[in-house]
Amino acid sequence: MEEKIIYNQQELFDLVAKAKLRIRLLGAVSFDLPYDRYKDDWFNQINAGKLQVEIICESEASLSYASLISSNRRVSGEKRSYDIGNLMNLKTAPLQKVREYLKSKGCKHIEPEKDSKEKQFFSLRTCYLSIPTPVINIDDDYYITQTLTRFCSQEKFEKITEENIWYNEYKNYFGAYFENELGAKKYSTEITTKGGKTEVILMYNDSRHVLGQLPRDSFLDTTKVKVVVWGMLFSREGKVLISQRGLNAKDNRGMWDKSIGGHVDLEKDTVDTSKAAAREMLEELYKVEAEAQGKDLDAEKMKINEDLPIYLGEWRREIRNTFPFSEIKKNKEEYYFFRIKYNFSKTVVDSPRFLPDESESPVKCFADVYVFVMPENFKDTIKDLKNSQYKLLELYELNDCYLDKQIEVITMNEDKIETRKVEKFNPTPDLKKIITGDLWAELNSFADYLKEGLTNK
Repeated sequence: MEEKIIYNQQELFDLVAKAKLRIRLLGAVSFDLPYDRYKDDWFNQINAGKLQVEIICESEASLSYASLISSNRRVSGEKRSYDIGNLMNLKTAPLQKVREYLKSKGCKHIEPEKDSKEKQFFSLRTCYLSIPTPVINIDDDYYITQTLTRFCSQEKFEKITEENIWYNEYKNYFGAYFENELGAKKYSTEITTKGGKTEVILMYNDSRHVLGQLPRDSFLDTTKVKVVVWGMLFSREGKVLISQRGLNAKDNRGMWDKSIGGHVDLEKDTVDTSKAAAREMLEELYKVEAEAQGKDLDAEKMKINEDLPIYLGEWRREIRNTFPFSEIKKNKEEYYFFRIKYNFSKTVVDSPRFLPDESESPVKCFADVYVFVMPENFKDTIKDLKNSQYKLLELYELNDCYLDKQIEVITMNEDKIETRKVEKFNPTPDLKKIITGDLWAELNSFADYLKEGLTNK
């Protein structure tokens, strides 16, 4: 008897109900499965570690593009329209109807503990790559459908066999999206049972035009560009802070780096990167910060307040003769900061990362650079900063460290006995770029203005 190839929607749903080993959906919006029908059986099998259920949904960006056509019946030719609201409701159906149900019943194998050898049997991901062909994998069989101008009313599903003219191409496609950890899974975020959420940031081309969205970690080993903030923190005497990456850091371990740096968060910082700079300064130095000014830096009692540092706009040395030294001088406990070298932000920076396995991972970014004027007592609190090894230097001293390839490190033991030793000075690629590039002249100019305005009588 000839093997059945084409299935209608109800026949496909019946096959899902009979699955013994696994059910994997790629492009979950397309299927609109009757989850209420499956949830009890799925709970029993997932809880027993017998059935793997993996759902990979379209991203909101993908649905937004699709809705441009699917929301207009005159264009799509379909019986009804689906705008972004309809599509997002269908996208969240697995979250609302499956994950929360399994979680509420205490289902095992939803999310193994970190470093656990336990296998995960349920996952719900959002994929930031395009999903050209929706797929449902039931045990060892794969079925495809086509969305074209519609998403939610597929009536025909094709089982992919070796007789299919595109069999080899589909086989590679299934492997890239379902199996390969460096494929679609790398460019996806996962909903976790603990409410965790992988950070998603914007992707740019070399002209700083937005191309889309990607999970933060997926920028390693890609040619796509992200936006970051670099911060150089100055004491009121004009000295700059540098930090040493920890030996447990995920990259550039043990290397000396700029004062602070971080990614621009998609949900918080797309309007103004100054907010990202302020938050990174507080997080990297203090982890959490007081809601009100002038509080002690007690990490257990404080909250991040990105409005705490006072932003004074763009630093332009040629017009800063009216630099507001009187305000800064009067308010000794405040944090002030400026953006410098605006045109620097228009050029792609190579910012490679050296990984723990001693390999080098290329990273490209646009860097928005900020300079901070720290509170008057900052120089006295450096020893209390716990997140890294820090050092305050005159800019010429930092340049000498770079040229001499060594730095004097001061440590304090529990008895507050000071130890000084000379170590190798190994700068990160970012700090090297700052010292040797045109940002260096701008930083020196800024330091000179600080010394003139805040330390001179």
